[in-house]
Amino acid sequence: MKLEWMGENREIVRSLMRYANLYAHNQIGRFSSGEGAALSMLEWQTLECILEFEGENYNMATLAEKLGIPASNFSKYVKTLVEKGLVERYKRADNRKEIILLPSEAGWELYRKNSALIAREWQPAFALLAQMTPADRERILEFLEELSRGIDLGDRRRSFLKRV
Repeated sequence: MKLEWMGENREIVRSLMRYANLYAHNQIGRFSSGEGAALSMLEWQTLECILEFEGENYNMATLAEKLGIPASNFSKYVKTLVEKGLVERYKRADNRKEIILLPSEAGWELYRKNSALIAREWQPAFALLAQMTPADRERILEFLEELSRGIDLGDRRRSFLKRV
């Protein structure tokens, strides 16, 4: 039976679901290149987010939102990164309740040692994107953002389907 509601988008939806399912299955384990600490995919994303926004003084809730994960999960990943010496926690001088995260030198070193390997993993997909116009890439980004809104529990425009 064909699933009619997807129309001509069926193969795109199938590929997205396959990617999401593979990611969900694999994100639990920890991985290492042999260079430094072994991290799960979400711990690595958390470290990259902290590195990317270093100096912005974003609190943990804002960084969690940028990754699209619950603050409680983000906090758990940060705890692991702190224990491994990759991230340091600081309290804001003007608001002692807010925690600011900064990468340690060990965090930067782990990133430098492993980012080329991750870039190599992504290179075939990036090569496909490079064949597109900037406008095409913008449309893909809009599509992914719209798709994310449908499952983002914090977005008021989210799906009419409710969690039960």
